[in-house]
Amino acid sequence: MADTYANYADLAARNTLGRDYLILSRVVTGARGANIAIHGGAIEYPTTQLADYCAVTLNTSFYSLQGLKSSGNSVLHITSNRFDEPSALQVLRTAEWTVSWHGTSDSTATTYLGGLDTELGNAIEEGLAAAGFAVSPPPREIDGKDPRNIANRNLRGRGVQLELGRGLRESFQLGAALSLAPAVGASRPSNVFYFYASAVTAAIAATWPQSRTGSSFRSNSAL
Repeated sequence: MADTYANYADLAARNTLGRDYLILSRVVTGARGANIAIHGGAIEYPTTQLADYCAVTLNTSFYSLQGLKSSGNSVLHITSNRFDEPSALQVLRTAEWTVSWHGTSDSTATTYLGGLDTELGNAIEEGLAAAGFAVSPPPREIDGKDPRNIANRNLRGRGVQLELGRGLRESFQLGAALSLAPAVGASRPSNVFYFYASAVTAAIAATWPQSRTGSSFRSNSAL
């Protein structure tokens, strides 16, 4: 399905920040990477929660654009190759690695792993497989190979894109249905959520050990 908006400026001109969508951003001084979810909130739930959890666990930078509409949040989807929201680019300006979290509409419990960072991608694939999760090569339309893809717009020009099937994402929560969870605030992660996120964070930590002498946060919401 084609995007409704060509870029962030187009989206911002036709939606209200704080009512229709929200932007969350944390830049961690000295952090080597970032976890991002550009289709977060009710667009591709629970990608914001996954990116945030992994960012906090690893003390890395974080970004998410969250859909807040009561329905029809898919209109807020801007494809990764054209996503240009300024604070997302700011987060990636000092990042050496990026993990970009997404969700697909198919019913599978599979992770489609793409992006140009093959070293980190291979480590994450091995970690997920060892933890019992299915990982597959992505279809071309979501392979994350375009240099303009937001996942690849870091210092090294290489990032990882994780596309999680709907069946997998449904296993990550307890309570309300996936489509209702953001609206009713039913953010009750299951054990599978933590097991999956731990496999990803362990792979990142092994590939990109942190080496800094302290850190500080700059947090912004509704920028």
